[in-house]
Amino acid sequence: LILCNIMAEGHRDNGVFLYSRKKKTIPRRFNPEEIGYSSLITVINKLSAAGIIKGVPAPPRKKGEPKPNLTSQFTITKQVLDFAGSLGINPDTVKNESKFHVRLRDRDTNENLEFEYDEYTRHIEVMMSQYCDYLNQQDIMLSTWNYEEEGFIHYGKIGQRIHLYRNYRNHYDYEKTKQDIDNLWIEMDNYNFNFGGRSGGYWQGFQSEERPWILINGNKVNKADFPASHINLCYLSEKLGWYQQETYEDLVEQDIEGTDAYYITPNLHRDLAKKMVQLMFNIKGRRAVSQQYGKWLKGTNKDKNNRATPEQVVAYKKSRLSNIEIMDMIEMKHHRIRDYFYKGKIAGQIIQFEEANMIHHLAVAFAEQHNIAAITVYDELIVEEEYQPMVQDFMYSTGYCEICDKYSLMNQIKNL
Repeated sequence: LILCNIMAEGHRDNGVFLYSRKKKTIPRRFNPEEIGYSSLITVINKLSAAGIIKGVPAPPRKKGEPKPNLTSQFTITKQVLDFAGSLGINPDTVKNESKFHVRLRDRDTNENLEFEYDEYTRHIEVMMSQYCDYLNQQDIMLSTWNYEEEGFIHYGKIGQRIHLYRNYRNHYDYEKTKQDIDNLWIEMDNYNFNFGGRSGGYWQGFQSEERPWILINGNKVNKADFPASHINLCYLSEKLGWYQQETYEDLVEQDIEGTDAYYITPNLHRDLAKKMVQLMFNIKGRRAVSQQYGKWLKGTNKDKNNRATPEQVVAYKKSRLSNIEIMDMIEMKHHRIRDYFYKGKIAGQIIQFEEANMIHHLAVAFAEQHNIAAITVYDELIVEEEYQPMVQDFMYSTGYCEICDKYSLMNQIKNL
């Protein structure tokens, strides 16, 4: 099992594998061969002692001292690749036996959790299975501008098999979010599947400037995206239609950029308004939003990868606007959906649920109806260049899902 994972996933994260030495029982759903904890640790120890892998166990916790914030890890070497190859284990002979696409994980530990299927999760499971089967008939090549040094990877028909997951979290097991969930009328047996549901992996980790280096069936790609998708979804929930269908770039070209959802005032950079809206959709209370916005600007928030750039900080100072003034202006511009702001984490997860279902059903619809391979990145569809204009035009009237609509909680956000 360890050698198979090394051969299948060793190209990721510079060949470093993180693992836990804490004894636990893994449900059979995620461990069909029922391989024991002690067996895995023994093999890792033996491979490390022989110098076949470079192993670094996390130091044990000492009595009276705080738990060390370290994870056990091992790094692959040429020796382990040669060892696996001599046993006939290579990327061509390794097969992913995962039979499921819907995944419930612990919000803090990322651990996979058991669950019972219902109407919604069965629907998502079938849809994602069909979608992955279709993608595996295509050739999707990932590379960056630095492809001469970093190389490229093929997925699908002539490369590694694509297996996408839809990820949900156990928000109902945590007291703060449970309190909000209890204020909602939910028809699902497992409340956790009413929130989130985004997919990840493969091309999802690419930065926006790297995505043009993706090739689908040997062809260059372009993106078709929903401008201000979360704002748009709130307007749709209120039966007000799409607030905006043209991208910001299109509006600038037509000299009507003031109609963009994130255009607040000429002296406020669009990125600053966009960040504020994101926080207003995910944090409860104006004061808490202002505080988190300040931390983002100062670079003192927890997420080191989500901090304002020096250019954004300069633009904020030049605007001469306070956080409260920016929020007031956003509320004024979008007064018809004002009740969707400041409702907290669960509200943001409800909107994510809506967005994830919409974008994946669109991707499946384009595959089934037009034989167009569309790969998803949050609120974007990446397609071959020749199909982008058609996809951008049709995406506003395609991909409706009756089952997803049945379980949507968008119209209850105002109750939080």
